[in-house]
Amino acid sequence: MVVVLMVLCTAGTPVPAQEKLDLGMISDSPSKTIKLFTPLFEYLKAQGLPMGKITSAESVDGMVDLIKQGKVDFVFESPYGAAQLMEAIGAHPILIREKDGIREYNSVVFVNKDSDIENFADLAGEVVVFQDPGSTSAYILPRNLLAEAGLELVESERPVPGKLAYYFSGDDENLLAHVKLGKADAGGVDRTAVAQLPDLRIVPPESSYVPRHVVLVRDGLDSGALKNALLKMAADPEASEVLEAIETPTGFSEFEGDPSKIMNDVKAALGL
Repeated sequence: MVVVLMVLCTAGTPVPAQEKLDLGMISDSPSKTIKLFTPLFEYLKAQGLPMGKITSAESVDGMVDLIKQGKVDFVFESPYGAAQLMEAIGAHPILIREKDGIREYNSVVFVNKDSDIENFADLAGEVVVFQDPGSTSAYILPRNLLAEAGLELVESERPVPGKLAYYFSGDDENLLAHVKLGKADAGGVDRTAVAQLPDLRIVPPESSYVPRHVVLVRDGLDSGALKNALLKMAADPEASEVLEAIETPTGFSEFEGDPSKIMNDVKAALGL
């Protein structure tokens, strides 16, 4: 289901529809999305950008349709969703959104510190817990690590001989608890969630680093003004409250290299 959340009209003479910048977000909570990103729209409008509306889709496929229909010009999305949008409709990555103040992260597989598991091969016949099927850090990245090591993963809460069983905990806190309490033999999660916990141990290797969140634009959009406005926010005192409001306290930053090439490397890390 697609939900058009809000039209933010520019003051004075109406701007031609084709010149407006419409933001697309993949979300199952449209009201939360509009509340979250309204301050950003107001700020960008004050910088002279012709802002249009915020449009929400419940899935990547829904967002693909919106972009094809010309209803979305730019998107903030996770690395996994960003890679899918690049593949499906040629969306272009232009910036990293440092969501929650994090520029990039990687994922690991972990066990209790006294576990007999020393490497991925030891996980055959065991059970690993992930967060949820939509999590890049706590499912897609660690799952791909294990699959690349030659393990066959099967969804089950009970061990499967010769294979690696897995199930979902629902959130990071439960995920850690399931391993600590022995319900699962291992877990997959963002490295920062376990690196400083003395009772847990990371099993190498770790995943590659990926951007925390990606800003993409539709093919054919002249994104120069939008890109510059977003980049300048971190140094603008008037933007600090806006950045806090949109859960991006440290702002937006450039890729360290060619964005498309870097995202192609991200695709490989995600198993795409």
